[in-house]
Amino acid sequence: MATVIIAGVLGLFLWFWWGYEPKGQLDPKAQVQPDKKYTVVFWDFDRPLPGGASYREELVREIELFNQKFPNITVELKLFPWTHGEQVAAAIRRRQEVPHILSLGPLESLDFARDLLLPASYLPEETRLDFVPLALSGPEFEHKTAVWPRFLAPQLYLANTDLLQAVGVNRSGLQEQGIDWADILHLGRELIQLEGQPHALAGLDYQGLLVALAPRQPDSLGPEQFSWPRSAADTAVARLRQLQADNFLPPNIDQADYGGVKEFFTGQAALLAPAEPWLLRTVRARQEQIKHGLLPATDRGLGEVALIPPKLTPSAGLPARVEGLVVFRWRLAADEIKAAVEWAQHLSRSGTLPAKLDLLPAYRPSQDAWSAAWELGNEAVLLGVCEQGQRLAPYPKTRLEGIDS
Repeated sequence: MATVIIAGVLGLFLWFWWGYEPKGQLDPKAQVQPDKKYTVVFWDFDRPLPGGASYREELVREIELFNQKFPNITVELKLFPWTHGEQVAAAIRRRQEVPHILSLGPLESLDFARDLLLPASYLPEETRLDFVPLALSGPEFEHKTAVWPRFLAPQLYLANTDLLQAVGVNRSGLQEQGIDWADILHLGRELIQLEGQPHALAGLDYQGLLVALAPRQPDSLGPEQFSWPRSAADTAVARLRQLQADNFLPPNIDQADYGGVKEFFTGQAALLAPAEPWLLRTVRARQEQIKHGLLPATDRGLGEVALIPPKLTPSAGLPARVEGLVVFRWRLAADEIKAAVEWAQHLSRSGTLPAKLDLLPAYRPSQDAWSAAWELGNEAVLLGVCEQGQRLAPYPKTRLEGIDS
């Protein structure tokens, strides 16, 4: 009998713990008390920086800047390997460990802890308006949960400007207007008349080709609409076959083993897709190798490059990676939550750190600081596409398979 009673009490305790666990005091108007000491536990994912610089050291600099305004808030930093996203999510899901703030890094969903996150009232509309529209589009930024956008990487086309010039295509005009299916066809018809018959397009892989050719009009619009059109893969495959039939693409593309990066870098293709900002640094490093005679002559076919956006309309989508910050309410008083929110706001407003990571800032007022620190050019194009309001699932998470039968 005693055993049954003990088991029942234990079961009731566990039910109470999981059903009514302390989730924090919510008050968006609460303030940090200047005479009180706070500790904010911040989890993030480590990532490489150009030139071997330390991401941890960059975050320590941000903490030092933050402490100039909030000397009474200590930020405890814990970095995880980028590949440990699932382990981090599992630890939070089990309540094994719960930080105060998490930078989402490789995590694609908030389902592992949605009930522990702050409501959207902590990120009011007047604050949201300071973030670029592209950063606020997507399922993780739906209006029920407060997610502070931090970085974004739009996925565009990288163009060999020497080949564009050779066929009379104006690079500036293409950057302003964007490129669409008709432009790719026109480019192919002109390029095939050149010596060597360079191709119109190369992809990072087969899915990359489909991203470059797929229609970008979502089946429905809205901040939570993230999927590509249902017919996108079929249309992309049909277009790919047309380019092959016209000799604007290699005739024999192995879907499982195709990669077009070398084709682009050796001057055999005018466009490479999808292209994120970091590709500009890769090109620069390659040009330095060429300058110092470190590449064979056959690999020296690429000169100046430029980022070209797809042709965008108000209803068109743009694939882009966006990383956000979330604050947990678990076991925190209202002013302690506010201390964590202040750190999230500070990080989301950094302009120099995104530049060092070859990413773009999500916070519009930080664009000047980003431009001052950015060294790879194409600023107008990159900042311009951030005003696009409809985001699509980014490569390689597009689900554009299009595998031939």
